[in-house]
Amino acid sequence: MTENLYGRRRSVDVGGLALALNDGQSGHGWGGWEDADDGGTRYAEVLIDVRAHTENIVNVDPAQSSPFVEVEPMMRDRLVKSLGTWNFEPHKLPEEQVVACSYILFEALFRIEGMKEAVGVPVNCLGSFLRHLRQMYRQANSYHNFHHALDVFQATYHFLFRAGMVPPVSIVLQPDSRTWKRDRRSTDGHLLSCLSPQDLFALLIAAIGHDVGHPGLSNAFMKNAKTPLAVVYDDKSVLEQMHYSLILQVMRHNGLAPLLDRPGSGQAMRKLLLGTVLATDMSVHAEFMANFQELVAGHEVGEHKRRVLVCQALIKCADISNPSRPYSVSKHWAAALESEWTSQLLLEQHLHLPATVKPSDHPLGQAKGQVFFISAFAKPLFELVARGIPELAEFAHQCRENLEIWTERSEQLTAGSEEAASPESTATQTQRVEEFMSAFPPTLPDRFRIPDEPLSPFMSHCSVSSQSSGSSHYESCESGPPSPCATSPLPTPQSPSFPHAQRDIATPSSSQLMYSRPPSVTSVSSHSTQANDATAAIRAAYKASVRKKKSFHRSSWNPTGSAGAGAGRGYAFAQSFDGPGPLTADSSPLSTHSPSPLTPTSPASPTAAGAHHRPSPLGAPAVCSQET
Repeated sequence: MTENLYGRRRSVDVGGLALALNDGQSGHGWGGWEDADDGGTRYAEVLIDVRAHTENIVNVDPAQSSPFVEVEPMMRDRLVKSLGTWNFEPHKLPEEQVVACSYILFEALFRIEGMKEAVGVPVNCLGSFLRHLRQMYRQANSYHNFHHALDVFQATYHFLFRAGMVPPVSIVLQPDSRTWKRDRRSTDGHLLSCLSPQDLFALLIAAIGHDVGHPGLSNAFMKNAKTPLAVVYDDKSVLEQMHYSLILQVMRHNGLAPLLDRPGSGQAMRKLLLGTVLATDMSVHAEFMANFQELVAGHEVGEHKRRVLVCQALIKCADISNPSRPYSVSKHWAAALESEWTSQLLLEQHLHLPATVKPSDHPLGQAKGQVFFISAFAKPLFELVARGIPELAEFAHQCRENLEIWTERSEQLTAGSEEAASPESTATQTQRVEEFMSAFPPTLPDRFRIPDEPLSPFMSHCSVSSQSSGSSHYESCESGPPSPCATSPLPTPQSPSFPHAQRDIATPSSSQLMYSRPPSVTSVSSHSTQANDATAAIRAAYKASVRKKKSFHRSSWNPTGSAGAGAGRGYAFAQSFDGPGPLTADSSPLSTHSPSPLTPTSPASPTAAGAHHRPSPLGAPAVCSQET
C-alpha cells in the first residue's frame, strides 16, 4: 500500500474482496473485524458505494459540456493585472472570470523555458481540466469553494514569483514566442532551487485542486458522523485524501494521465501531489512545523522529503494566507469562514453530534477568533517559512500588522465602543440543514441512508451533484483553520436572537448547480443492478465461508490464471483501491456508473421543495497532443 509522510492508511485485502465477488464465492477477505462483529461486509460495501458515486461525478457525458468561456481582451488585461497583485479578491469575480483566471496563471507558468517539454502536455490541455475541477467544487460553501481554490492558487504563484521561480503573470500579454528563464545566480542555493519544472506544475495543480469536493464540513465532523469516507480512511486526513484522489481522477478524465503514468517521473509526481495536499490538514500542522524546522536548521532530510516539505510550506502559507493579505481583503475571508462554521454547527445540533466548531455572530467574537488564529498559526508559520524562503518575510510582516488591527478592534469592542461595534463585513447566508444534501454523498452521515428504496422522480432526473444531490442515499457534510473558542455561546436555531434561522435561502443559480447531469434510465438501472448484485455477492460469500484473520498480510493475494479473470469486474474494482485512496489513482477510470437507488429522508429535501436542476456544464475530456 502507498505510504506518505503522515503514516500508513487503513488497508484491506483487495484481492480477497475480488474473490468474494466472483461466481465461486470463495473469497477469504480480511477487513479487520472480529468474528462476533455484525456487518462484516460493511467495509467492502462502502468501497463499492464510494467508487460508484465517484465515477458518477467524474465520468461526465461530453454532450453535456459547455464551451470554454473566453473573456474579452480588455477584461483579460484587467484580470492579468489583478492576478499580479497581493490584494487579489477572487470572491468579487463572476464564475466565468474565476475559471479564466486559473487558466491565465497556467499560461504564465508555461512561459517558463522548457516547461512544456518537462510536463509533457501543452497548456491548452488544461482548459477542460479546470472547467471540470471547478464544477466539482461546491459553490454553496461560503468559504471552501472554487473562489478559495483560486485564492490559494494565486497566492502560491505569487510566492513563487517573489522568489524568482516563475515569471510575472503579465508575461501572458506578450507575444506567444516570449519565454522566461529564471536567474540561477540569484536562486541557486535557494531552498526553492530543488524544485524542477514538473514539481512547480504539480504544486500548482495541488493548489487549485486541494479542496475539490469539499462538503463545507470539517474532518472532525466526518469522524463524529461516521461518514463513508471516514470509514474508508480510518479518520486520517479524510477529506484531504479524498481531494487528492479526485484530483487524479479529473486529471485522467481530461487527458492528463501521461503526467501521472510516465515511468519514473509519474510516480514521483503522484507522491509530491499526495504529500502537498495532505499538508493542508491542520491536524498535522505541528508535525509539519517540526519537520520544516529541521530543514531550515540544515539537517539532512533526503531529496524527496526536501521537495515535499518545500511544496508543503508554500501551499500551507497559501491556504491560510488570508491574514497575510491586506486587512480589507482579509476580513472578507474571516466572515466567510465564520458563516461556514455556523452552517456546520446547525447541522451538528440537528444530528445531536458534539460541536466541533464555535463560530460567533458578534464582531467581538470574530475579532478574538482572528487574534487567536493569527497568533497561534498564521504568524508562526510565515515567520518559520521566511527563515527558509526569505522572500516570504513581507507576508509575515503583513500578518503582524493584521494582528495589531484585530487586537485593537477586539479591545475597542470589549470596552463597548459604539463606533467599533458595527460589523465591518457581512458574512454570506448560512445554509439550512437540508441544503447539505448537495454535498458529495460519501461525505454524508449514514444515518440519512434509506437502503432498498426505489428511485424518486427527483432522482430520475439528477445524479450525484454538488448542488443537487438528489440521487444520493445520504443526507448531508474538509478541513480548514481550527475554530477558536467563541467568547459567548452561539444562539440555538430556535433562539429569537439567532440571525440566520429565519432566513429564506434563495434557490441556487445555474452557476451554482455544479456537477449534476440527467443520466439515462438505462444507466440508472444498470448501476442499481450492479451495486445490488455486488453487495449481495459479498454478503453471500461472507455467509458461505469468508474467514477473518487477525494476523494476515493485508495485500497478500495476487491473482493468477483464471482466478484473476474469473473475478471479472470485481477484480478491476478491487485493484483501483490498492493505492492512496478509495478512488482510482494509478489506473484509468472504469465505465461510468449512475447513482444507487437510494433516497434521502429529510422532509425538507430539495425533492420536497421542488428544487430546479439543470444539466452540468462539465468539460469534455481533452483532445490534445500528448508529449512523452
